[in-house]
Amino acid sequence: MSYFASKILPAGAALVVAASWLPARAADTAVAPAAYEPIVMEAGTWDAEVTFFEDDKPSGQAKGVQVNTLLVNGHWITNDFRIPASDRFPAYQGHGVWGYDPVARTYVNTWVDTNDLSVRTDYGYWQPKEQTMVWSSKQNDGNGHFIDYRIVEEFKGEVRLFSFYQLGIAKPNPHPLVKITFTRRAGTARAAS
Repeated sequence: MSYFASKILPAGAALVVAASWLPARAADTAVAPAAYEPIVMEAGTWDAEVTFFEDDKPSGQAKGVQVNTLLVNGHWITNDFRIPASDRFPAYQGHGVWGYDPVARTYVNTWVDTNDLSVRTDYGYWQPKEQTMVWSSKQNDGNGHFIDYRIVEEFKGEVRLFSFYQLGIAKPNPHPLVKITFTRRAGTARAAS
């Protein structure tokens, strides 16, 4: 066998194997349409009533707006959340992208904002009967510690209740950091194409 044939034939054989694997792999990642329902439910412009917590007690309030835009296939959504500055708090902006990841077989959210030192990645579990999404994440606090967070998002038609908790380090008790009541503005929801 020539040098050329010894290099090309194994590569060609690998392509044949890869090509035969692709259709079966694509079938493995097929997603039921119901997986996209919570993503579509979050579309629109939402007015936010925000309550901040310190030491498990309410410590302040603010108002903000979240604009959630579906990608044209309805499989992913972008979130842009803003709270204007007040006499007590600086301006806040957060931006995320989330959807159902057919490879990981779970919901995945990537979030950046003006408070975080790094990108936060959340993994979510949809509870259709309760119309509730539960997110979990772990994020470096910048001091070498990884902090666990839990987010609970309850869908109640044109209202979403969003609760963000830090889990204790010694004991995993949830400590509220932020609770938000989102109310969708009339006429802003958009069905996926």
